[in-house]
Amino acid sequence: MTLVATFVRKAGRFTELIFASDSRLSGGSANDYAQKVFQLPRSDALFSFAGDTSYAYPLMNQMIRSIEAYPNSFDRRLPLPKLKGHILRVFQQSYSAIHSLPVGQKYPEDPDNFFVIGGFDWQTGTHGAWSLSFNPSVKAFAFRSILRGQMFCFTGDNIDAVKFATRSTYELLREKGKDQSEIDMEPFEILASVIKSGTYPGIGGAPQLGKCFQHLNTQLYQVLWPENGSGISHPHMTGRPLLPGERSVWPLFDPLKGFPSLPQESGDGDYAHAEDPASYDE
Repeated sequence: MTLVATFVRKAGRFTELIFASDSRLSGGSANDYAQKVFQLPRSDALFSFAGDTSYAYPLMNQMIRSIEAYPNSFDRRLPLPKLKGHILRVFQQSYSAIHSLPVGQKYPEDPDNFFVIGGFDWQTGTHGAWSLSFNPSVKAFAFRSILRGQMFCFTGDNIDAVKFATRSTYELLREKGKDQSEIDMEPFEILASVIKSGTYPGIGGAPQLGKCFQHLNTQLYQVLWPENGSGISHPHMTGRPLLPGERSVWPLFDPLKGFPSLPQESGDGDYAHAEDPASYDE
């Protein structure tokens, strides 16, 4: 299972599109080091996925390669709405190419997964995000806007978890005396609390975090998070704790302190894995 939080955060005079998710893949066993938040190669968009990796892996790789190979898309001249159309055609083509089905089976198995794709549209000057999933009734993929008229949205393959996280975010905003236009990191706070609670066993691992800025660039973050219930926090990169001595140039998000300032200077985003969080290089 997967729980993805997508939200628009106010940052002074500007806005940022945030993607956050858990890191667990499950299905007979659990893997908590699974990347679920990705950058698209055109640098103005992020995506996340949930569900069956036998479909998700080839689909997302075809999507990435198709963007890399087309200069107009890679350098962002192709705006987000047209990118969505191309992704839709690539996904449908890949599904339609499945062959050698069992005797008597007319169609391949329905893809049991979804993608969330979002970025900054330079034509409209706004952030947008959409879910992309398969409609079994018409045997076709379709996009659905998930931020129309609202500033945050949870998506996932556990509807109870999605409803709980959505309701809890509204409650947290009310407690803080805020409305949707004043969202900071409340959806991330709720995602983190769902992970920590263990209420939904398929949602776990360290949170993952990415941003899309109005200057048409994206950034993935390390997240400071307790490792394996030890109570000692370590930097995690796409769900995986850094090895002893391993370093990353990604900036570090500390849920207790917030974001470091960007752009990074003098190696501010360079952290070492250490037993004592106070000993991180800063």
